[in-house]
Amino acid sequence: MKIDWFKRHSTFSLVLFFALVTLLFLSRVLWPPAGQAIGGLDVRGLFYPWLTFARETARSGRLPLWDSSQFAGYPFLSNPQVALFYPPTWLAILLPVGTGISFFVALHIWLAGWGMFLFTRDESGSQFGALLAGLTFAFSGFMTARIFAGHLGLLAVHSWLPWVLWGTAWSVRNGRVWAGIIAGVPFGLAILAGHTTSLLYVGLIWLAFALFLMVQTKQWQLAARQVILAGVVGLALSGIQTAPLAQFSLESSRAAAPSLEFASAYSFPLAHFITLLIPDYFGEPTRAGYWSVPNFEELTYYAGVLALLGLALALRKPSRLTWFYLIVGAAGLLLALGSYGFLFPLAYQLLPPFRLTRAPGRAAFLFTFAAAALLAEAVAVWERLGVTHRAELGRLLRWTVGGTAVSLLAALAATGAVFAAQHPSDTSGRLWHQLGGWGLALVLILTGGGLLWRYFTHGSSRRGTGAALVSLLLADLWLFGFKLARLESMAVHPMWPEAKAIIGGTEARALPWGVSIFEQNGAGQVGLDSVFGYNALEVGANVAFTESIPDPRSTAYDILGAGYVVANGPQENYLDGERPLTLINHSDNVWVYQRGRVLPIARLVSQVEIIASDAQAIARVHQPDFDPATTVILAQPPACELPAAPAIGTAQIVAKRDGYWRIATNSPEPALLVLSETDYPGWRAAVGGEPVAIMTAYTAVRAICIPAGPQIIEFTYAPTVYQIGGILTGLALLLLGLAAVKLKTTF
Repeated sequence: MKIDWFKRHSTFSLVLFFALVTLLFLSRVLWPPAGQAIGGLDVRGLFYPWLTFARETARSGRLPLWDSSQFAGYPFLSNPQVALFYPPTWLAILLPVGTGISFFVALHIWLAGWGMFLFTRDESGSQFGALLAGLTFAFSGFMTARIFAGHLGLLAVHSWLPWVLWGTAWSVRNGRVWAGIIAGVPFGLAILAGHTTSLLYVGLIWLAFALFLMVQTKQWQLAARQVILAGVVGLALSGIQTAPLAQFSLESSRAAAPSLEFASAYSFPLAHFITLLIPDYFGEPTRAGYWSVPNFEELTYYAGVLALLGLALALRKPSRLTWFYLIVGAAGLLLALGSYGFLFPLAYQLLPPFRLTRAPGRAAFLFTFAAAALLAEAVAVWERLGVTHRAELGRLLRWTVGGTAVSLLAALAATGAVFAAQHPSDTSGRLWHQLGGWGLALVLILTGGGLLWRYFTHGSSRRGTGAALVSLLLADLWLFGFKLARLESMAVHPMWPEAKAIIGGTEARALPWGVSIFEQNGAGQVGLDSVFGYNALEVGANVAFTESIPDPRSTAYDILGAGYVVANGPQENYLDGERPLTLINHSDNVWVYQRGRVLPIARLVSQVEIIASDAQAIARVHQPDFDPATTVILAQPPACELPAAPAIGTAQIVAKRDGYWRIATNSPEPALLVLSETDYPGWRAAVGGEPVAIMTAYTAVRAICIPAGPQIIEFTYAPTVYQIGGILTGLALLLLGLAAVKLKTTF
């Protein structure tokens, strides 16, 4: 007989419960003081400066389309990870940035847990099993490690997975076209959340579930139609972001497939399978230290002891869903092995999307999801069996828990023996740490096994036992994950304020040299424009140009208007030769050098060389007889007639803001105006109010023809791609509104 006491609880109380445990878990970080935010390299190096820039720009009444402070000019809003069209991101615009980030994280932990509850409840039929699954998914090592790393976009995308699956299953059961349209909403929000490569693993699970529904319902056409509808609607709903992303992808340095070596960085080593039972076996970075292969957050997928016990229960009485989850989890672990296994290299060769990803370890997210869902299914199966299978359950748990306990005791003894042999008179923090991990796992296994046996075999005490299981699950996951949510100062690295004080006000750009990528965006935070920056996507032409010769004296940096080299220490190797660096000043945190040749950001030239090949053009830039002060390289002849002899003229920047330049020129002859900012689709130029064509100079920056005499030139970044994307999003919203009305009228 099925006994499910949990059904007495209202939906509201469950929503509230998930919200309360989320707020409790994040209680230390919800209200950060000014200048602090949830810690993580990506928050400090990416999201905090991004969101600060977006907040300031939006509050001034403009969209932050362009950022001139990084990469010699960059299409800021085309970067999907900024995610300004994703509604939860607005928390960081409306609230102080640090507080907005905290509530952004809290919202997505809640979404992950509540969504997993809804999905597994409907699929398994057990509300209590679904509660355990939701808590497991929300507070798994995967989720808490993302908080630690500051992977806000990745956390957000994955939190929508159970909603995507729940919406798909609901739409198939409903059977109407309008339901398929509504099911596209969570997919569209997952896209808008910004971490595009995470959609690969979300999409793999979605595709697998769609195939499962086709087999289970035997309604292939219906299930396929609903999934396709949801996919198309989701893409259209996110059009305001995906349209500029598609354009950016064509210009990005990631457009070319990276090598297998690059794509398989941060693979999941075989030895790390122990962390699925003892999550900090190799330490953790907040207290004990971490001593395995880099890096901790890419190798953390702990789902808790109850999930592992649920695996044993599910295997004893497997259902169709059990086999589905097992296949998904196993595929995730095999992919996560990356270069240590066979499946990821095979996928890299056969499936193009895998060539644009990195960190195969993230595929173990499939295991985390499957383990949580499998726990719900196992609970549902054994709830239906009830006390009539008490003896069978007892034998299963005795063998499972007993065998695991013996193994853990043996491992504990072996670890202790190693400790005693290697350290007879002193201590080893690592071995003590591992001994504690073995011991804790043993206690959790024994306690969890006992509580599960009592829950399934004593219907009269099920409520109390269920509460104890929930408490055990939270204690298990929080012992590992609670410490990973912490506050850190978001103050820009001291090198940048000190560099700004040394350099002062200037139009010339800074050239960070040997500076950590996580500190690159600090230049913009103190009002300096930089040749470099930190971002997942970069304009490919800019990357090829700046990396052509890795030397701060390079002519490429002359052309980009770099006036100063900013470094963490002395740069003795570059103080001689042609155009050597000259030390201006230094402090404990920064060394600032004047470059040997500094070209103006805006300048007039009248000599042209036509080189169609980008590689040959860049090679020509670095030849000793090439003078960028007087000569520009173009791929095609300019539309204007230029004088045979060099002409003297002036170009003065009158006004400048992100996405806009106003320049006054005066030349006795027609000339070319070179503006040393990244050339990118969407820029428009006008001379005296009349539009003129923009040419790509030196393969990377902009140039236009100007007539003789005094002229006023304006450059404006006004991409039409956002209008196209906005139309798609608007049409999707209208369609969703119509679908909601149609579905409402049927109930």
